[in-house]
Amino acid sequence: MSLRDLIEQRNKQWAAFHKWEAAQPLEWRDPSDILADVSAIWDWLPREVREKDPDPEKKGVRAMHAALSHLKTART
Repeated sequence: MSLRDLIEQRNKQWAAFHKWEAAQPLEWRDPSDILADVSAIWDWLPREVREKDPDPEKKGVRAMHAALSHLKTART
């Protein structure tokens, strides 16, 4: 399967998800229930996937901290 085919397949999956999501009623959910759902999804991943660090240099965390520090100084 080519990269173009993979991207097209993924876009179809996202389109189906967005269609499904738009049909769902909006309702408030307790944050602990949401975290439990995320935890369950995490547990479904194979162990080797959970153990691999996709960002060993923590660039994403550093970018988030930089953005948060900017917001903090902007509000004071």
